[in-house]
Amino acid sequence: PGYLGDFVIIDNFRAFNIEQVYKKGILMVDHGQVRDFPAPEVDAYLVERAHRTFHVATLTAEDFVEKRPRGVIGMVPGEIVTTDVGYASAVDISKDILKIAVIERHRHTGHIGIGYLKGYGLKEGAVATSISHDSHNIIVVGSNDADMAAAANRIIENNGGIAVVKNGQILGEVVLKIAGLMSDKSLTEVNDALENAKKQAAVLGVSEGIDPFMTLSFMSLPVIPKLRLTTRGIIDVARQQYI
Repeated sequence: PGYLGDFVIIDNFRAFNIEQVYKKGILMVDHGQVRDFPAPEVDAYLVERAHRTFHVATLTAEDFVEKRPRGVIGMVPGEIVTTDVGYASAVDISKDILKIAVIERHRHTGHIGIGYLKGYGLKEGAVATSISHDSHNIIVVGSNDADMAAAANRIIENNGGIAVVKNGQILGEVVLKIAGLMSDKSLTEVNDALENAKKQAAVLGVSEGIDPFMTLSFMSLPVIPKLRLTTRGIIDVARQQYI
């Protein structure tokens, strides 16, 4: 007594049909009928702030030029751990070595971490996303600097999401304009856009069995061994040192 209970009442454990839902002790759903409830008011300032989370200048191909050798993150099929595949100085499609970059997008610092990625499979174009754990900066992988810039700029233009680009043209995209992570569109609309983007990424060569966006989003999570990419470059997670 005295506690606010949440309950789901079902008919039986085999069919598991939901008959009633109680929220904070109040019957809110009764055999499919939802009780009216007031939508919470959200301050206009917070709405604006949630839709304007990209503070980064327009990018050019020159922003992705890197002449020094950089670490190569080796992807492991079916895993989110990575391996250290040494160093590279340029993209080499024949060896499945692509350029990868993480662009700081919250505070207009201009920081761009650059490295290389092996095992993704992309043969041309670029793929970018603002779902990039845990800091959710822009992460982009590509076969050339121009398409990497175009994909990242599309993310900025849309205030977040996913972009698949070839020769500067947007082949597929998902707009996630709420904090760069969420959409106000319906589930079916978002899913259709996502499936098309996956299809286009596969056309550009992303390896079979790889989720082109989920996989990419973990490449910037610097708590999982072995190598990851931050806005300051490739880091060896175990040693907590940039390489």
